Amino acid sequence: MDGTTLRVANVGSDEDIESVRDVLDALGISYEHIDSDPEDSYPQTAYFQIPSNVNDAPLARLAKERGLDIELL
Repeated sequence: MDGTTLRVANVGSDEDIESVRDVLDALGISYEHIDSDPEDSYPQTAYFQIPSNVNDAPLARLAKERGLDIELL
């Protein structure tokens, strides 16, 4: 998939990851989870490949609600 990378930092639980996936799904945004660092513990930073034309406003609201740091790279 061509596009941009969505970096989600301060992920504290599986619920945080699922909330990001839920927002992406609700917006109809195709994505691929490409990495998490560290992979087996929290807090972690997750990386998703998404299309480059994504409006990041809904993601910014999610970040504020969940205390996540979301950035398009």
